[in-house]
Amino acid sequence: MSYYGGGRRDPLPFGDSPYPWTLRLLAINGLIFVVQLVLMRTRFYQSFLMLFALQPATGFMRGMVWQIFTYMFLHGGFLHILFNMFVLWMFGREVEMTIGRRAFLRLYLVSGLVAGLCSLFMWKALILGASGAVLGVLAAYGVLFPDRIILAFLIIPMKVRYFVWLVAALDIFGAIQGGGSIAHLAHIGGLASGYVLMKTGWYRRSFVDLEGRRRRRDIERQRALRRRVDEILDKVNREGLGSLTREEREFLEKARRGL
Repeated sequence: MSYYGGGRRDPLPFGDSPYPWTLRLLAINGLIFVVQLVLMRTRFYQSFLMLFALQPATGFMRGMVWQIFTYMFLHGGFLHILFNMFVLWMFGREVEMTIGRRAFLRLYLVSGLVAGLCSLFMWKALILGASGAVLGVLAAYGVLFPDRIILAFLIIPMKVRYFVWLVAALDIFGAIQGGGSIAHLAHIGGLASGYVLMKTGWYRRSFVDLEGRRRRRDIERQRALRRRVDEILDKVNREGLGSLTREEREFLEKARRGL
């Protein structure tokens, strides 16, 4: 996360792709970075950043609310995206296999959004990067596998739980010191949201229950259809079959096939 200026399995939520979201997020971030590299050679790059990177003062607060989402798919350089995607690959695959694809995507996006909201305190910054979302995944890994030994910073053997707390402490210290070009508040927000989502079980909850909404609509349609059928059948009982209009006969036939 950088800033410039004075950073039981679930069904798939979108389609039936066999590819895990870890792999798809790696591809999406990589493709967008290629677009950035191409645009860097043009005069449109600065406008591109102004439109899609997170600018608390001159963008988000002036109606560019999409920036709270788009900023997490942009990166400030090759090492920036390399580090974020390496962490996502190392920890994301196992988190996704453990909690399921839908829950993993929710965890990733919510961590990134919370990180972005924390970044709003950096009033004059230009913020971009997936670090907040990725650190939410790291926090989830720490909750799931706290005693797993990893090589911290590729050198020091350390339990995951201690590594997560070390990263949090470094970011808190960095935020107190002023941060330089690193959005420490966003890192803290991403870590905290990943931890809270896992500890409370909120990562399992869908904020937009499309499946349940569809089910409820279908049930309502069936009930309305049956009510109409009952009304027509009551008319037949009272007045006989010959009393039905052509429209009512066609409706009964369609209802018979549908039910």
